[in-house]
Amino acid sequence: MSALVSGIVLPGLLIAAGIVALTWTIVRMTVSIATAGEKIVLRCTPFYSTEISISDILAVTTAPNTSLSEGYGFRLIGKNTRGLLVGGPAVALETSNRRWIVSAARPEDVTSAIRDHMTTR
Repeated sequence: MSALVSGIVLPGLLIAAGIVALTWTIVRMTVSIATAGEKIVLRCTPFYSTEISISDILAVTTAPNTSLSEGYGFRLIGKNTRGLLVGGPAVALETSNRRWIVSAARPEDVTSAIRDHMTTR
């Protein structure tokens, strides 16, 4: 009853709605790896997207599974390592100046597809 008198019900409801909306966005976050011509497109929807030229990729391998300890979303994992993570299996992409760890449901299929694009260029 005191919340009604002091007028903090509306701000409290707005804060709670904001927390629910942010949580929903994080839960629905997805990571994708796609080829587009001579580029690999890495996306962490709805927050981040970048492109890497296929000619810049030196190596592509499967990476160890990621978990909550590495975090979710776009992550700065190390000095020259970036991650697009949602947990589970992952792929590692190596360029001359950066390493990417990207979550992928079927990392073996992704690495094979990228290697195929690397050899056909």
